[in-house]
Amino acid sequence: MKFPWHTKTSDFISAAQSILLLFSLLATKTLAQPSSQLPGFTTSPYFDEQVATFHLNEQMTLHINAPAVDSFMTDKPIGLALFALPNGNTIEQTVGKILQAGDDWHYDIQHIGAQTRFVREHMHDYNLVTVYLEASQMSWPAWTTNFPNAEDIVRQTVEYLLACFQDYAPFIVLTGHSGGGRFIFNYLDGVTTIPDYVKRICFLDSNYGYDNSYGNQFVNWLNGAPDRYLSVIAYNDSVALYNGEPIVSPTGGTWYRSRMMQQYLAQHYTFTTNEDDSFIRHYALDNRIEIVLKKNPTQAILHTVQVERNGFIHTMVTGTPEENVGYIYYGERAYNDLIQAGVLTRPAVQIPLRRGDAFNGSQFMNAVTNMSFSSRENAILNELYTGNVPYFLRELKEVTDVFSDAAGNAHEVNYQVMPDYLSIGTDSNYCRIPMGPITAQHAADFFGMCMPTRKLVNNIWSHADVHLAPVTYAPVGNQNELVPKFVQHNTAIENQLVSAGASLGDLIGGTKKDVVLSNLIIDPSRPGHVTIYGWHQLNGDPIQPLTNIHINSYVDYSHGIRLMNEKVTVDNTSMDVTTILQNPIQYTLLSDESGTMAQPTYIANGSLPARPRSFGVVSENPGEAQIIIEPDANVLQYQVYTSHDGLAFNEPILINANTYTTLDSLATDSILYVKLVAVNLSGNSSESEVLACLPSGPDSTKVLIVNGFDRASTGNTYNFVRQHGAAFVANEITFESVTNDLVVNGLVNLNDYLIVDYILGEESTADETFSTVEQSLVSTYLKQGGRLFVSGAEIAWDLDYRGTTSDKSFIHNYLKATYAADAPGGVSGTYYSATGVTGSIFNDVGTIMYDNGTHGTFNVRYPDALIATNGSENIARYLNVSSYNIGGVSFEGYFPGGTEPGKVVYLGFPFETIYPAASRDAVMSAVLSYLLVTPTPIEVETPTAPQHFELNQNYPNPFNPSTTIRYALPQSTGIQLVVYDIRGRIVKTLFSGQQPVGWHEVVWNGLDETGTQVATGMYFAWLQGDDPGAGVRIKKSIKMIYLK
Repeated sequence: MKFPWHTKTSDFISAAQSILLLFSLLATKTLAQPSSQLPGFTTSPYFDEQVATFHLNEQMTLHINAPAVDSFMTDKPIGLALFALPNGNTIEQTVGKILQAGDDWHYDIQHIGAQTRFVREHMHDYNLVTVYLEASQMSWPAWTTNFPNAEDIVRQTVEYLLACFQDYAPFIVLTGHSGGGRFIFNYLDGVTTIPDYVKRICFLDSNYGYDNSYGNQFVNWLNGAPDRYLSVIAYNDSVALYNGEPIVSPTGGTWYRSRMMQQYLAQHYTFTTNEDDSFIRHYALDNRIEIVLKKNPTQAILHTVQVERNGFIHTMVTGTPEENVGYIYYGERAYNDLIQAGVLTRPAVQIPLRRGDAFNGSQFMNAVTNMSFSSRENAILNELYTGNVPYFLRELKEVTDVFSDAAGNAHEVNYQVMPDYLSIGTDSNYCRIPMGPITAQHAADFFGMCMPTRKLVNNIWSHADVHLAPVTYAPVGNQNELVPKFVQHNTAIENQLVSAGASLGDLIGGTKKDVVLSNLIIDPSRPGHVTIYGWHQLNGDPIQPLTNIHINSYVDYSHGIRLMNEKVTVDNTSMDVTTILQNPIQYTLLSDESGTMAQPTYIANGSLPARPRSFGVVSENPGEAQIIIEPDANVLQYQVYTSHDGLAFNEPILINANTYTTLDSLATDSILYVKLVAVNLSGNSSESEVLACLPSGPDSTKVLIVNGFDRASTGNTYNFVRQHGAAFVANEITFESVTNDLVVNGLVNLNDYLIVDYILGEESTADETFSTVEQSLVSTYLKQGGRLFVSGAEIAWDLDYRGTTSDKSFIHNYLKATYAADAPGGVSGTYYSATGVTGSIFNDVGTIMYDNGTHGTFNVRYPDALIATNGSENIARYLNVSSYNIGGVSFEGYFPGGTEPGKVVYLGFPFETIYPAASRDAVMSAVLSYLLVTPTPIEVETPTAPQHFELNQNYPNPFNPSTTIRYALPQSTGIQLVVYDIRGRIVKTLFSGQQPVGWHEVVWNGLDETGTQVATGMYFAWLQGDDPGAGVRIKKSIKMIYLK
C-alpha cells in the first residue's frame, strides 16, 4: 500500500501560494476546532451513531462506528478499537442484529456493535470508536499469504487511522477474534517496539500466531507506562472435537499459545492464578495483564461463544474500575437491549476518510510540478486511494430528470454527482487535478463511482446551480500540459466562483471538458485514446465536441474528472450505470450515442495480469543484457525497471510482451538489476522479484543464480540476488539470474552453466523448496558433472522431515544430507552463528554470523541442522550448541546414475543473511574455490541388496525432537517396527505391513499413539519380521534415549 508524503513543503511556487489565499474565500464550511460531528461520517439509523464504510489499500474494507453526535465528548480523546474480523464473517455479521426468522446465524454470535455500545455507556474517559477490519478473502491469515509486505500494510493502516483522527488525541486498541489475531501479529511484525499510542491489546481466542519471539515486545511495551493493558481469553481447544476429530493440533490452538504466553510473561512478572471448575485466571501488574482460560470438560467448540458472552466487553475493561461492572464474563448477554434491529447497508460510494496530515492542494501541486506524466499519475492515484479528497465533494448533488428508453417509454431517472470536478486537498485548500483516463477509472472503480456520458454532461450543466464561462489559454509549446497551467486555471475558476457569489458545494457547470464514457473508447482506429466532451459556454453550447483525438497519456489544463455514483434509480429501482448502458432498450436513458456501449470503462473487461514469475536476465554479448520472459497471453507489455544497486530504480521503459528483449550500452563491470511489471488493458500487475546479471558477455565460469525464494514471509524483499550477485563479483566471477519458474518451464538449461546457485531463503513446505520437476532437473545436472551451491533455512525440513519418499531420496542422494532438527539444538530463534569445520572447505572462513532480523534481511529462526549423508563431509558447525549443530555439508564425486563427477555445497542457513558483506564474500570465496576445481572422480558404490536382517542404531541418539531409525530387509516380508518403554508397554507403532527388499528408514518424532509427547527416558525400538527362507521369525532391538 502507498500512503501520501508526510513531509511538508514550504517553498511553494507563486501560483500555488495564490491558491492558498483564494481557496480560503470559499471555505465557509471549514471546521476550525474538533467537532462532535466527524467529517466524512453519516448518521446510522440505529442509535444515531456516526458511521463510515470504505475500501482501503490492498483488498481491505473498513467500517468505522463512532458515538452519536449528541453523546460525543469533544473534550475527551478518541480510543480507536481496531477489531480484526474472524474468519468467514462479514462486517455486518460481526456488528450483529436482532435475529429474525430466516436470518443467517452469523448475525447472532458476536454482537460487537451492541458490546461497543455497552462499553460506551460505562467508560466515560474517552470516545470509543470501533473500526471493523474486513479482509477481502474473509480471512486475515489468507490475506496475509497474498501480500509479502503484509506487516507494512497493516502498520501503515494503523498509522493512517491515527492520522484521520489526529485532532482528537487518538490512541489504539488492537483487538480481534479468531483469524483476526493475524492482523495483530502482522502489526507486531511491522514494528520493532510497540508504539506508545497502543494502550491495549486484546486477543479474543485469536492468538494462534503467538510464539515467544513476540514476548519481549510485550514486556517492553507493558513496562513502558502504567496505562497499557494485555487481555487474553481462550478455551481448551486442544480437547475440542468436531465429528469426533480434534479441531487443532496439540500445539496449534489458543489454549497452548495462551499458556506459552503466560509462561513467558511469568519470567518477568509475578502472577496470581485463580482456578475453579470452569476457569484458570492469571493476573499480573495490578490486573493490567489478564489471561482467562476456559476449561472444556465436554470437549465442545467454544470458539465464538467466548466473544458472544461479553468477551469483547471484558477485554476492553480488564484492569479498570469497570471490570465486571454490569456484566459477567461468560455469563448471560449484558447487551441485549443494545442490539440493533437491522443490517446497516453499505453505501455505494466509498471514499476513504482524509488523513489529517495529508497534503493540501497547494502542497500537492507543488510536489508534482516537475514529475513525469507517469510519476504524477501514480502520485494522484496514491492521494485518491487514501482519501485526499475535499469533504464537500463527497456531498453528492442529486439530479432527477425524465428520459426515454429506446422503445420511447419515459422513465424518471435519479443520479448523484459530485458538485465540482475531482480535486485533491482540503475544503479550504484544494486543486482540481487533470488526470489521464486510466487513473480516473481506477479511482472511480475504487470509490464505487463512474464518469458521465455526453448526455449526462449536458444534463448536469442544465441542472447546475452556478454557470461559469470557460477560461481558455492559447497553446504555447506544451505549457497547457504542465502543472503550473493547471494551477493557473484552478486559480481563475476560484476567482470566478468568488465573483459569482458561489458557495462551497454548489453544483458548478462550464469550467472543464469532461472525460466521458463513450462508444469511442473502443474505436479500433484509435486504440488507447481518451474521449472528452463539454466545456459549456454560458449559452449552453459546448466548446468541445465529442472526440477521441488524444492518446490516453495526453492531459491538459482543460480536462476534468466529474464522478457520479455508479448506482442510479430508474423509476425508484436501483440499477448500475454499466448495466443500463449495455442494455439494448435502456441505454438511451443515459447515452445519446448510437447503440449500446460495449465497454463503458477505460479499463477493459478481463483480469489484471499476473505478477511476472517466469523470467531471467542473461548477457550474451559484452555491454548487453537479454530479458527472457515466458509468454503470457494476458500481457500486452512489460514495464522494465533497471537499477545499479537493486534498491533505487529508474523510470520504466515499455517493451512488448516478447520472450526476448535486449538492453544495450551497459557498463560491463557494473551489475544490472531488473524488475518487471506486466501491463494489459485492465491495468498493471504487482512488481516482480528482482533479478540481475553482470553484462560482460560469455564466460566459461559464469554462474547461474536461480531465485526460488517465493514464500510470502516477513522480511522477504524478493531482491536477495543483490547479496549473491555482489559476492560473485567480489570474487571476480560473472553471473546471470533467473526465476525457478523459468527453469521449470524449460526456458533455461542448467547444463549450460558450470556452477548453479539456488536461493531458497526460508522457502518451506507450503511453497516447496524443490518441486518434483526441479528435483529431476537438478539431479540430471549433478549426474552430468554439475556443481551446485544451495542454501536455505527450511530445505531439510521440507524434503526430509515433511517430504515424500522421492523428496527424501533427492536430499539424501543429491544434496547429500539428512534432516537432524529444525534448528540448532532443537531450539528456534536462539543460535545465529556458525564456524567452519576443521579440514573442510570452510577451514579458514572464521565465524559466520547470520541475520536475527536486525541486519537487513530476515530473521533466520529455523536454520536446518543436518547430518552428512552418502559420502558428504561436514563443513559448517553452529556455535555455542552441542547437539544438532551441523550447518552445512559438501560432496564431490559421482552421483547415483551419474556419468561425470559433480559437486554440491549445501548450507542449512540462507547465504544472503550472512553479515557483514566481507564475511559473506569470504564464504563465497571458499565455495567457489571448491566448486571451480574439477571434481575428483570418486564413485559412490551402488548399494547392493542386504544379505541379512539389520537394525541400525538410531541417529541422532539421544534425540529431540526426532530421530531416524534405519533397517535392512534381505527379502520382501511382513514386518513390525514398534517402540516400547522400559516397562514393556507399546508407545508407538512406526510401521506394520509388507515391505520390499532393501534399506528402509522411519522418523520418530517422540509422540505416542495419542499424539502426546513422551517423557524423557529410555525407549526400545523392536524390529520383528519373518524370514521365509529360514522359516523363523527375526527379532532385533536398539535402545534410544529421548531428552526434553
